[in-house]
Amino acid sequence: MIALDDKSDFKRLTQEELQRKTAHFQSRVQHMSESEQNNFNRNRDNYMRTLHTMHTQMGEVIVRIIALFEDISRQLKTAHNCILKDIDDWQDRQRRCMVNGERQPPLDSIERNTCLLADALTSCASYYGRLREHLDDMAEHRTHMLSWHNDIICLIRALMTKCVIIEKQPPQVMKINTRFSASVRIIAGERWGFAIKQPVIKVSLVNAEEVQTILYVLNHQISELPNINCCGEVLNGEKVMEYSTSPKTGQLQFKNLVLKKLNRAPDRRASELVTEEKFAVFFQCLVQSPYKDNSFPHQLQDSHLTLVAVSLPVTVTVHGSQCSAAEATIFWDNCFAPRNRESFAHPAAQPWNEVKVRISEWFKKSTERSLGNDALNYLGMKVLNRDSLEDIDSKLVTWQAFAKDTLKKPDRTFTFWEWLYSCIDLIKKHFLPMWKDNLIEGFISKARTEALLKAQNTEPHTFLLRFADSTLGMISISYKTPDLTVKNLIYNSKDLGKLDLAQRILHPQCYKYLYPNHLKESKFQKYYKHMTEEVPGYERDLIRAHIPQDQFDSNPGTPVSVGNTMMPGDFSSHGWETDWKEDKFYVELPQLMYTNNVSTERLHATEDFLMETIDYDMPPMNNQYGDHNFNGR
Repeated sequence: MIALDDKSDFKRLTQEELQRKTAHFQSRVQHMSESEQNNFNRNRDNYMRTLHTMHTQMGEVIVRIIALFEDISRQLKTAHNCILKDIDDWQDRQRRCMVNGERQPPLDSIERNTCLLADALTSCASYYGRLREHLDDMAEHRTHMLSWHNDIICLIRALMTKCVIIEKQPPQVMKINTRFSASVRIIAGERWGFAIKQPVIKVSLVNAEEVQTILYVLNHQISELPNINCCGEVLNGEKVMEYSTSPKTGQLQFKNLVLKKLNRAPDRRASELVTEEKFAVFFQCLVQSPYKDNSFPHQLQDSHLTLVAVSLPVTVTVHGSQCSAAEATIFWDNCFAPRNRESFAHPAAQPWNEVKVRISEWFKKSTERSLGNDALNYLGMKVLNRDSLEDIDSKLVTWQAFAKDTLKKPDRTFTFWEWLYSCIDLIKKHFLPMWKDNLIEGFISKARTEALLKAQNTEPHTFLLRFADSTLGMISISYKTPDLTVKNLIYNSKDLGKLDLAQRILHPQCYKYLYPNHLKESKFQKYYKHMTEEVPGYERDLIRAHIPQDQFDSNPGTPVSVGNTMMPGDFSSHGWETDWKEDKFYVELPQLMYTNNVSTERLHATEDFLMETIDYDMPPMNNQYGDHNFNGR
């Protein structure tokens, strides 16, 4: 047998060289002796049988390899889908946390699993690169190998495009020229080579139309991102990724972002308010593929990808009075937007059993106390304009009725959301601790309150605190008198700023028991304020709450706004002579400016205070103190 050159590579031989080597080999065979030819033929037959056996075995191995590759591909797709679902779940839970105030879950487990998947995908891509030279030997399986290779490429690209996550969302109600912050995290950044070459992330503001394009690209895993037109300029919106070695994460924290200017959509519908126009903070970065080795597929070498992320919807206000309406837009969107949405459009209606859960969660976040079933039923009847609870949970609450239409029963000049928002604002400003301790009933109708207080087992001087539904941002104290009638007093934020709710409950003797039968001292004592600090050379004013009885004579059931009322004895320390007749003040002012060194401004302020908060008749007085006129007002 004639040995051939081991270094000969027949795949690279030209046709002429192959013919020359073949002719040379045949001439060598012709010059062999008969015994040599017989020996050569026997060896050739043995080699052919061996080669045939090896070819058969190799075909079986290739079949097993292809089956193994297909199985690996299926498992990688399953793992890939699970990780993408975990990312979607995390983002959906983050959106819900904006409503219920729960702490958003960490990203560490997602990043750990993503790194494992990235390692597996890159290993498969590298192995395929080493098999490319042998594709000619597997011609009949070439189609399967190319399909498997394309699957790996698509999985890597899809995973990279989903790896940018907004870990800390920007505020969803923002103002122009107001600073805000946000943070972005790149999952498995080390596997993509970002630890060596950190990408630059740019921040801008985009409108809902552009968001629809971006979301379509993300949801359908499209590699090419079309040109995006920004509608707002964001200062300090460009930063290089910061890579942390322990733990190995890539993060960017934008702490001083400022929305400098905004171009609103010119074709916005006339019925759509400024506070209903939605935008999104848009994060994008252009990255280069980390695969530089020739063993990797050429589709991943020297290629560029645009990684993007969009925030939850944001609204841009220009005045503080727009915050309530803007919060309504954000609340409805955060609660009821679908998963993997492809636009910022929100559902037009939701069943009340879904809406009430979100309202209770929102109260829990804002005031640290959720709402009970009775309160939610009361709210449901109000927003749905119903008189009964029959099938109320299945009734649909429209966005129009929730935040745009005024309440119908009874006729009001404000919407359901405005009333609800004003109640939370009042709670947070003036009596949050009492609300958390369940001392305020809150959401209960006036008729139901009167029925509870008029019950036979309810003692006189029992009182109950509820939110007035006839006006925005007012709390009502309803109490039972000795003659078994129910009277109501209401206080707004301005009243409670002068004298807080606990002090107003402390002094009047008509309040003794918090419904149903709790002594007020046992519930409100810790909220009473005692003025113990003394300033040398000065005396303190003492303001007490007093409820004149004759102000209810005309209509006992009508709520009356009662401000800061002073008892007769409170004036004696200031040298004021007072009489108490039929629950009204008759005040005579001596020459305080001269005897007590009281300024004219203090005298004017005292008059305004008395006129505002005390129901009194004043006899004519001589104008003997300058130009200040105290005659009837």
